[in-house]
Amino acid sequence: MDSVPDEVAEGASLDVSTDTWSVAQVNDEIKTVLADASNRFSRYVIGEIADISQYDFAAFFDLADTDAEARISCLAWANSIDKFDHELEAGVTAVVEASVDHYPEQGRTQLIVHDYWPVGESQRVEELEQLRTTLSEEGAFDEQAKQPLPTTPRQLGVVTSPSGSAREDVVSTIGQRWPLASVCLCGASVQGDSAVADLVGAIQQLEHDPTIEVIIVTRGGGADATLWCFNEEPVVRTIMTCTTPVVVAVGHEDDATLAERVADKRAMTPTAAGVVTTPDVETLQETADAVERRIEGAYTALVEERLTTLADRIEAGVTAVEQATETRDVTRQRVVDLDRRVTMAYETLVTNRLTALDRRIDDATQAIEQTAATEQASMTAARGRVDDLEARIERAYTQTAEAQLQTIDQRISVAYRDIEADTKVQTSQAETQRLRAVIAVLIVLLLLVGGVALVLLL
Repeated sequence: MDSVPDEVAEGASLDVSTDTWSVAQVNDEIKTVLADASNRFSRYVIGEIADISQYDFAAFFDLADTDAEARISCLAWANSIDKFDHELEAGVTAVVEASVDHYPEQGRTQLIVHDYWPVGESQRVEELEQLRTTLSEEGAFDEQAKQPLPTTPRQLGVVTSPSGSAREDVVSTIGQRWPLASVCLCGASVQGDSAVADLVGAIQQLEHDPTIEVIIVTRGGGADATLWCFNEEPVVRTIMTCTTPVVVAVGHEDDATLAERVADKRAMTPTAAGVVTTPDVETLQETADAVERRIEGAYTALVEERLTTLADRIEAGVTAVEQATETRDVTRQRVVDLDRRVTMAYETLVTNRLTALDRRIDDATQAIEQTAATEQASMTAARGRVDDLEARIERAYTQTAEAQLQTIDQRISVAYRDIEADTKVQTSQAETQRLRAVIAVLIVLLLLVGGVALVLLL
């Protein structure tokens, strides 16, 4: 420990405002120095992207040195991310264009990333994308390919590190929730060079055990690089081909590994894996108690309801019989009344119809007699009218003929005198013949005129 300055030890006064800095002053000075020396930092930094946390407004991630253990925090705002030509991907070696920034309030230094370029799209990332595409085309990610988990498993297999906390978490969770189940643990490395072989072997061992009803593959959280074995094709294919349902929980929130995506169920943590694979015995007990109460209540209600219904039906049956008896008596009385009314109606109808028929016959006889008398009177009157008309026609004809003959005679006399005066030089014989011809014509005319007059009188 540094010794206390002599001035302080001897009680001399110390000017705190000039000789001692507060934390805020130190952080502010660091920010000032970094800002003044910004031209000392390169705008471009290379490293491996790790531990991405993506939000709507920004993305936080680490940039790890590819040759050392060094790391630095990075921040990329959403408006900068929108301009990136590539998506941020964990495990990718990349170059970022960034500026150094210091936050005095937190005493934290980080890179503000403005642009990002993967370095050559590393072979491992390319292989991962190719495998992801192949699996997607095969339908390995489809929900229809997932197997349902057993609701009450009696034997569960767990693949994880024997020394990790994940084993204790998943086993304790299963024991608390579902004590009826037993756990078969298969130890395996969950990171490093031997992880792939260990995981494949452990999963296949549990798959070949007919007593295992569900397999849990899990580990605790970690950086993206340490989870890469869960993206390896042998591990992914082994999980895909399992006929036993598989749950994968590797404790990584940002992006699901391929093993998680092809698994029948994904869980975020080992504890969550124990939860999704087992029922809660307390919940089941509560459910069973509730069901028992509901059954008892339903049985009691059903019996009471059935008894009540039966009593109601019996009472309704008795009432129906009584009503049927009353209805039968009423019907019988109605039949008797109807028979009496029909008899009376029939007798009344026959009497009325006979009386009406007699009346109609009398009326018809009287009408016929009246019609005959009327016709006789009409014939007598018509005969009288005809006789009178014949007498009137005869008188009219006689008067008309005499008047016309007189008129013709006068005209003949006048004509004769005129002819005689005009043709004194004519011989009497020729004149007489001519006059006879004229008289004949006049007579014919008189007859014709007389016929027309007679027609008009008729």
